[in-house]
Amino acid sequence: MRTSTPLLIATLSLLSRATHAQPWQARVVARTPGAPRYETDPVQARVGEPVELAVVLVGARGAVLGDAPRVRLDGRTVTPRAPLPAGAIVTWIQVEPRRGHVEFPSPNASTTSFSNAVLFGPNHGRWRGYDRLEYTQHPVAPGPDAHTEGNVLRVSAAHPEDRAHDTHAGAGSSWFAARVHLPDGGEVSTPDATRVERMGLSPTVMRVSFRADDTYVGWLSTYFHVTSVFGSNGPTVTLHQSDRYTGADCADVLVGALRASGRRELPYGSVASIGTYARPLTGVLRIDDGGLRDASGEAVALRWGVDVRPGDLVTIGYADDPGQSLPRAWDHIGALVGDAPPPSPDGVLSPGDTLR
Repeated sequence: MRTSTPLLIATLSLLSRATHAQPWQARVVARTPGAPRYETDPVQARVGEPVELAVVLVGARGAVLGDAPRVRLDGRTVTPRAPLPAGAIVTWIQVEPRRGHVEFPSPNASTTSFSNAVLFGPNHGRWRGYDRLEYTQHPVAPGPDAHTEGNVLRVSAAHPEDRAHDTHAGAGSSWFAARVHLPDGGEVSTPDATRVERMGLSPTVMRVSFRADDTYVGWLSTYFHVTSVFGSNGPTVTLHQSDRYTGADCADVLVGALRASGRRELPYGSVASIGTYARPLTGVLRIDDGGLRDASGEAVALRWGVDVRPGDLVTIGYADDPGQSLPRAWDHIGALVGDAPPPSPDGVLSPGDTLR
């Protein structure tokens, strides 16, 4: 009768030979409940839906070790030869984008905001080139939405480390890396916050995006915790920053959410171009503390559920720009979420309502 000892010895021997010759490469893989295999692709899930993350080690000759029973790697489905060796310790890391420049200078001297284009002034919006995005990382904080079972991490919501920004009930995107401490004293790491490319964090860093629900507004919620990058569309790209969830400005996040939900045929564009996708509901209105007014100054009442609904788009031109630092006709665009929360809902579109 064979025991598990020969398998353990063989696994350790395989690890020892590989770490002294050509080191293992480590990848985070993930799957949603019921999925037949783990994938290296990013995951889209609903808040509360548990996503399993595991680590696989890939050897120079194609050998795969890990606690995932079936994995799709480089276009092929493989069964790991053995689990991670007994005594291996996995430390899970959460990678987070910074909200602005800390280590590297901003391309626009007046702000630390990330931007691929000129911000403010007569050249506002002119393409500069991809900004250098910045990231931090920290051990995953255990909790009801993130816990380990052996070497597998289960997450069911997106929570940033800074609780002041943890205001979206678990909706948004999180990125994960791992360090594998091997029994022979070696260490193998998956791609992490240091793996930054021209368009931002490498897609080899595992992303899990949680949406509040399956509506358009719900898909927009997957962009919480994604870096804001002005001019993120770029001149010509085959894979957009917003598709990669590495950066999005106001217009791009609206298209990105539609593309993530399956509308891949929709192209990215500027604030002005978004109107080509939609049917106008009103003419140009002015908003002030008293509410909405038409061109003649008369009050306009747009009723929630009748005249406007969640997901309707609002283009905005800032009227208080006497120096013309924002020379474009339309400066911002967003999607309506709903009437103001209690105790101040009034049933009509007004300044206190939520725009995403």
